[in-house]
Amino acid sequence: MKPKLIYFFIPFISIACSFNSNKQEESKTAHSKSKASHLNEINFDTSIKTIHVFVALCDNKYQGIVPVPAAIGNGQDPDNNLYWGCAAGVRTYFRKSANWAFVKKEKLKGQRLERVIFKHKKENFYLVADAYDGQFIKQCTIDFLESAAGIKKDTIHINGHILGISGNSKLLSYIGHDGLMDFNLTQSFPKSDNNKRD
Repeated sequence: MKPKLIYFFIPFISIACSFNSNKQEESKTAHSKSKASHLNEINFDTSIKTIHVFVALCDNKYQGIVPVPAAIGNGQDPDNNLYWGCAAGVRTYFRKSANWAFVKKEKLKGQRLERVIFKHKKENFYLVADAYDGQFIKQCTIDFLESAAGIKKDTIHINGHILGISGNSKLLSYIGHDGLMDFNLTQSFPKSDNNKRD
């Protein structure tokens, strides 16, 4: 913190030392951010386009929604959830699609409960969908916005290829309740690169 006017009685040399110390800290911080940004850039196969879908499971208990039938409104049960396992849910819809081939399903632990991966039958496109536990809708929203801004980037290994997901995807989508009706986000999400995402 720069010395305030009320500290003018401090010898000049102390002020100079303080200023130099702040500059060194700013330099270290800038270097750390640059290093973190560099580490965030992971090589992947750019010839393969990916779609990453963030799904906040419907949850009667933890979300401010108009309640749906209990069986499809349990945010901890992906298999029966309105946005995932039901007929029009993401996992079921794409498994029945004539245009997409099922590749893989992964059970996850923590805030995300399940991931499914599909490949388009004609185009070199992959779709990756993550089902978030309904009580973690806020984190799902943050992950989506950080990915859209290029702040959050990741990769996965599929069929011998490294695919870009999160901010490395070409298309990003969020499915779920509008959580911003229930909570506020204090952070901002500035665009962190020059990549175009839809």
